[in-house]
Amino acid sequence: MKKMLCGALLGCALAFSSFGTASADFGGEIGVYVPVGGGGGYSRQSGPEESFASFTVDKLVHELTVKKKSGRLLMEYRVANGGEEPYTVAHQDGQVYEFLVLDKRGRILWRWSEGMAFTQALTSSTIEAQGEAVYKAEIERKDFKKFKDDAVVVMACIVDTPYTLSAAVPETVETSSGGAAVFGAIVLGNGRIGHW
Repeated sequence: MKKMLCGALLGCALAFSSFGTASADFGGEIGVYVPVGGGGGYSRQSGPEESFASFTVDKLVHELTVKKKSGRLLMEYRVANGGEEPYTVAHQDGQVYEFLVLDKRGRILWRWSEGMAFTQALTSSTIEAQGEAVYKAEIERKDFKKFKDDAVVVMACIVDTPYTLSAAVPETVETSSGGAAVFGAIVLGNGRIGHW
């Protein structure tokens, strides 16, 4: 199993490295889906209370951690710049990052920026050389309770960049194969998740 997982991750890394720079109109997904567990028929598997996804491109390490704690959903998107030059992103408005929670059909259940007002002027954000930026979002228990049974994946990005990272919502999973699935994906696009 470890050899298969390492091979899948290596294949994903090689495929990702061949993409280079993505244009604003390009969209696609690179993902690793690894079934775990065994048996047949339907079963319920206890999922972890935390999930994680990560990728590295152009000396930037992107990490997304999703945790369930006391009925709340906690999300942290960390971008570390391992390069020798600052990483600067020009934004169409004042919004720097975004988080979404989606159901199994890709419908948006929750959007971090919903109801927020951002300046409509062009802005920029910078991650200094050898520095990092950490973006956090939290869904309170009373709000998460409304849609937690439908929540499947969290997506996060720095807006106006071509990379979006997704991680599974930690939850009990019902499957027909008797196992749960570990999910993580890198989405290449225009950095405006939820504007499909």
